[in-house]
Amino acid sequence: MAKEEKQKKTSPRENLLARARERFPDRTFADLGAAEQQDGVSDLDDAINEMLEDYATKQKAYDENNARLSSLLRTDPDAAEFVQRWVETGDPRTALVEIFGDDLGMSEEGRKGFKDQLDSWRKRRDESEAADLAASSNYHDKSLPALYAWGDKKGLSLEQKRDVMVRLIDLAARGAFDGIYTEDDFNMVWNAMNHDNDVASARAQGEVEGRNARIAARRRDRSMAGSMPPTAIGGQGAVASEPQPKKRSFWGEVNNNR
Repeated sequence: MAKEEKQKKTSPRENLLARARERFPDRTFADLGAAEQQDGVSDLDDAINEMLEDYATKQKAYDENNARLSSLLRTDPDAAEFVQRWVETGDPRTALVEIFGDDLGMSEEGRKGFKDQLDSWRKRRDESEAADLAASSNYHDKSLPALYAWGDKKGLSLEQKRDVMVRLIDLAARGAFDGIYTEDDFNMVWNAMNHDNDVASARAQGEVEGRNARIAARRRDRSMAGSMPPTAIGGQGAVASEPQPKKRSFWGEVNNNR
């Protein structure tokens, strides 16, 4: 068991090789089994030297910055207290007023007013950030799925769906930031507001026109039937006229009696 654990341990050189591969993923290093190959050994040594030089450069800059900050804090106790207060509260603005309020000519009331205004500003900032987060979430979780579902029902392409969303975003942005609306915007909103009424009105008008057309057709059929002569309809509906008696004339009878 101990032998197996010993075999699992990696050597310092193996650790260096792993770090070199992570630091320089575009390079190829020879495995340790081929360490006798001079090229592979040289590549690994070069990588280790570069990593050490990079570390030394960053450490030097870090030390120089710390030295300047330490010198500043040693020469100005108020600055040191300001930084300490900032670190404790995480609030540089309040720390600034608390430490340098007298130097800025701020009274206690002025400091309190500043803090109240700062708190109010933070509240508005947090509310704005929360609103932006909610808007982004609603856009991705609600608006886009609704857009795609609506577009699918109408058989729109992806590009057409995007054009609709771009139009809506442009309308909202111009109205919210610039207060600019165009005639096309008014028409779009008006058509949307009256769509249901227009559909209902068109349906009702169609029903009325259809009913009127049927009435007119029936009247036309009756009119045509009434104007047709009896012979045109095969004698149906015709009334045979009775023979009328001839009018008797006095002179006619006289002549007949001769």
